[in-house]
Amino acid sequence: MPEILPTADDAANPISPPAPRSALFWDGTHWHVPRVDDDGRVQVRGEDQLFSITGVIALAASFTLTALQMWVESLPVPAGAYWIITSIVAWDATTPTTAIDMVNFHNGVDVYVDSAFGAFVAGHRQPWSGHTYLDAGDTIHIYFTGAAINDICHVHITGYQMTVET
Repeated sequence: MPEILPTADDAANPISPPAPRSALFWDGTHWHVPRVDDDGRVQVRGEDQLFSITGVIALAASFTLTALQMWVESLPVPAGAYWIITSIVAWDATTPTTAIDMVNFHNGVDVYVDSAFGAFVAGHRQPWSGHTYLDAGDTIHIYFTGAAINDICHVHITGYQMTVET
């Protein structure tokens, strides 16, 4: 818990906070000094924030399409985490395609992130950038319209992972 600074007897009329050269925050009752780690970075874990970034997502994979699965699927988000996806690049390296659909597969529902239509030559890299948010168990699906069985498809996904603070 951050240090609690003194207040007046009446919490509605706190005494003026000290004037250090560091940030202070008021929780409605007391003034608090943020915690700082050994590197001088403010610690905002636990009760001080809702989320924390725990790592970078940088996935690159190749898939062979089958008669049973004509799409590419990312790894699922692990329990206790959220993924914020900021870019996707997908391509069929074998066959020309007419559409590449990128979806956030959330709770069994395809939520479309991007759809690109055209006469894409084999190897055309279709980029998307923005933000889409994935819960635990969610995946990214890439559908290749016009692809053939045994096509080699590629996907690169970047973003960051966050955990829920309780």
